[in-house]
Amino acid sequence: MTTSSKRAYYGNRAMAAGLAARYFREFGHARRILDVGCGTGDFGRHRPTADVEIHGVDVDVDAVRQATQHEIAVRLDVETAPLPYDDSFFDAVLAKDIFEHVLDPGRLAREIHRVLRPGGVVVASVVVARPERVWADYTHVRGFTRRSAQLLLEDAGFTIEAVWRMGGVPLSNRLRLVWMVPHLLCLPGFNQLWASSWELRACK
Repeated sequence: MTTSSKRAYYGNRAMAAGLAARYFREFGHARRILDVGCGTGDFGRHRPTADVEIHGVDVDVDAVRQATQHEIAVRLDVETAPLPYDDSFFDAVLAKDIFEHVLDPGRLAREIHRVLRPGGVVVASVVVARPERVWADYTHVRGFTRRSAQLLLEDAGFTIEAVWRMGGVPLSNRLRLVWMVPHLLCLPGFNQLWASSWELRACK
């Protein structure tokens, strides 16, 4: 499916600057980062400095064409092909909203582990196992509980460092309060209304 036929899909999934900044903070001083499932390259568009090198992979050829404006992006079907990088090539990996789209997430997690350097960090975001969240996206094949998301990364060889909820709390980006969202989503009412994903930080 081309980007032109998925215009609404990508339009609803643009990464806000505040969220990208949060991920860059999780990565610390990483200078070479892989964006798995990069889409149109929003993460690279928000990179904090020019010396941060962002590589991206995505199956959608038209999305990758747009992503090349912001990332070193290539088309890749992560279902069938290995990541086209040497072992231990990256300082950090962002796997945002990708594991719920693939039939064999364990294989992809092991590939991410392979291309990450020892001591490197992965941040993964996966959709929560709630029907209204999982099936709101017609390209999803599964949702994750907190435990299943942790097991996915642990079985690939990672050590989990932190897990938190994330979601679109109204006005959080406009008011530059994205950093508060995981705390707000610990509250029962906020959790039920707006929690849409588990986010995990893990190290190799």
